[in-house]
Amino acid sequence: MEENMENMTVMTGDVLDLNAYKTYGEYKAALDGELQRSAESFVRIGYLLKVARDTDILAESGYRSVNEFADKEYGLDKSQVSRFIRINDEFSENGYSDRLQEQYRSFGYAKLAMMLLLPAEINEELSGRYSKADIRAIREEVDEEKEKTDIEVMLEEKDERQQDRSALGRALYQLGKDNPELYLRIYDAMYWAGPVIEELMDVLAPEGEAIISVRIAGEGRKMLSIKGTAVDPVLIDVRSGEKQTYTWTELVNELEFLFPDTENSRRSFEMRYGEPFPEKKEEVAPVQPKKEQTSRKVSRVTKAKKPEKTRAESGAEVAPVQPQDEQLEGQMDITDHPEYMPDAPAGGREDSAAAAGDTKDHENPEKTGEETESAEAAGAEDPGAVIRDADGLEWHIENQTNIIIDDLQKMDGLCTQHNWDGLIKKAYQVIDRAKAIKNMEEMWDA
Repeated sequence: MEENMENMTVMTGDVLDLNAYKTYGEYKAALDGELQRSAESFVRIGYLLKVARDTDILAESGYRSVNEFADKEYGLDKSQVSRFIRINDEFSENGYSDRLQEQYRSFGYAKLAMMLLLPAEINEELSGRYSKADIRAIREEVDEEKEKTDIEVMLEEKDERQQDRSALGRALYQLGKDNPELYLRIYDAMYWAGPVIEELMDVLAPEGEAIISVRIAGEGRKMLSIKGTAVDPVLIDVRSGEKQTYTWTELVNELEFLFPDTENSRRSFEMRYGEPFPEKKEEVAPVQPKKEQTSRKVSRVTKAKKPEKTRAESGAEVAPVQPQDEQLEGQMDITDHPEYMPDAPAGGREDSAAAAGDTKDHENPEKTGEETESAEAAGAEDPGAVIRDADGLEWHIENQTNIIIDDLQKMDGLCTQHNWDGLIKKAYQVIDRAKAIKNMEEMWDA
């Protein structure tokens, strides 16, 4: 307890009275206030560093630059100085002041640092209620779109069925096509007895606000921002940054186009998209003991559907299809080489957990909420999965790469905290995982 009190004193400058909070509301308000002050402090630090950069205030100090000054006086390296300044550029009033913009005062430093990687047009649509996992998911969508060149997008085959619609209409058309089950729920909301807009809000943004991402062939990603029935929806073109505002009436009108048959939702889907409604495949699996249900937050972000790979892209034509559990003579099974599975000996599901993205500290088996959130955001894979072909290997490597990206983000925070032991430990984990990925690729190519 004494150690916790000392930590609180260091963080806030005051000794916090742990008995002062009678209700959750009081406690939450206190924590929100501290997080807000933390973000505001970083904006002020960025502003003061700008003053040192842009004026002659350091002339009598003997330091030649703001970087030298920050390093010698405060142990801040160039990257940390740059980050403070960029936070001030992006989130302070007028981009050059010691005051945080009103709309960002509920975010906290960690979220603002992640948002530096997002376009301003998207940041403007976010609120402090978006979690770090939500913001990370949005960042992944933006990064994936950046990987495609303008020429690649132009060469994509367009769906002629949606070309005569508005930008919003094309986005909603794609949303329904990519998410058949969501299409059915929208259909029910449109033709239910209650108020249409309220019903649609429950479907599209059950948490009261949402970012819905779709990818339209020949155009790229679009993000639909919904912030309640009293605010007009906004459509963002991720590639150009262009934003268009639509009324809810316009959104409802565009949705009506999606349902040519108002008597049967599945028939309506088939008429609109010219393809059978995809029925769910029945999964045959042994009966598992029921687990206690735990409450889990609903994500405010809907990600765009990834395009399905062709047989050529997945390497399916390289060898004839084999009966289940049968391999060609000499065919490689990645599980036969445990030395290339990061931190995982050959064995069952528990032994392969580390390779599947479980980077749990063996000295501290309790996993924190932030680590759990990071694992989910990185797309932690099924630890019982077996990699038997090129497609499976690619999927595994992509998963491990996402975990590395997430760990690098954590390392930046450890630098800021001057947690050098934690940084060294995390760096070795990243290095080991990178070596494992390299070895797996080289082994497969051989």
